[in-house]
Amino acid sequence: MASTQVPTSLSSFPEELLARIIAYCVIPPQVFPVRPPWHIQPIFFPCPSSLARPTPHTSTRARFSPLLVSRQFLRIGTPIYYQTLHLPTAAHAARVLETLVAQPVLAGAVHRVVLGCVSLEGARVLRACERIEDVDICIDVYEANPQGDAADDQDAQALCDALDQIDLKHLTIRRTSDAYLTLTRPKYLLERIAKAVPGWFNLESVHYALKISSTPATRPLAKALSHAPKLRSLKGQLPAIWNDLFLTISKNPTLEQIALYVEGVDGILHTTMYMMEAKKHAHLSELIKIGTSFIRTRAHTTAAALPSPPSTRPSTPLSASRVKEVAAELMTPRLSQNVSLPVEGSSHVS
Repeated sequence: MASTQVPTSLSSFPEELLARIIAYCVIPPQVFPVRPPWHIQPIFFPCPSSLARPTPHTSTRARFSPLLVSRQFLRIGTPIYYQTLHLPTAAHAARVLETLVAQPVLAGAVHRVVLGCVSLEGARVLRACERIEDVDICIDVYEANPQGDAADDQDAQALCDALDQIDLKHLTIRRTSDAYLTLTRPKYLLERIAKAVPGWFNLESVHYALKISSTPATRPLAKALSHAPKLRSLKGQLPAIWNDLFLTISKNPTLEQIALYVEGVDGILHTTMYMMEAKKHAHLSELIKIGTSFIRTRAHTTAAALPSPPSTRPSTPLSASRVKEVAAELMTPRLSQNVSLPVEGSSHVS
């Protein structure tokens, strides 16, 4: 009887199975750290002209290594690798754009784009990819003139124009530490995003990856999200004090959960200032309970009180004179009583 041959190498596995295995290796994490402005990361993307170029970035090297195993792995894994594009700088975006222009088939593989800054090159990448469903935007400062007119900020305008042409399903909004919401670029981007929301008919989730407050710049976006027809999930950092921004969004009848969190913590407390006020709004409180992990406060344990022996004294109230007599008896020293005290060193009382 002929024995069934078992595959002895990965190359003999079905390509559908190989694609699943490679996906675990090359797909990046959902959350990328926001790099400080002074950090410079070497440009490295898998294109024919740079396959042999080394990179000191450990996570990128680990993700790219499976593509160098064989030509089969390169063919299967490259589209998976390009499902998520992380563009921390304009230089990275420009380099990726060159690759997408040289190999248009890769543009169809892109589903998620993480923008570490607002740039014209990043906007061009968004325009080059027609199947983008998830955009992660990090709002930075318009260095040329932070307080200037938004009409001069061509990078922000180009990015917003590109977002208008995309039917997003997932949106994440971040900001750098110096990008205050009172500056021109952050206000302009939030206002333009608010105008784009009605055109995103399939928007399912929004993540405020920053401590958002209720200001004239943020209220239009909250109001637009409250009418998004398919919005299911809202995620955001726990505000330090109460504001009605999430309350406004919670009025959306399709919203199923609100997930609040604190950076570096697995959950939040019920006793924060924001949660104490949120409990006054039943629907908002219910949405938060569904989507948020809460930390249980430690129980304060106390020793059990021993039951006192039943009193042999009458239950009738004592007179004032009797109270004085009882107090005098209690204050009498032990030596005046006919009780033998134990002698030091003895083991019993005689």
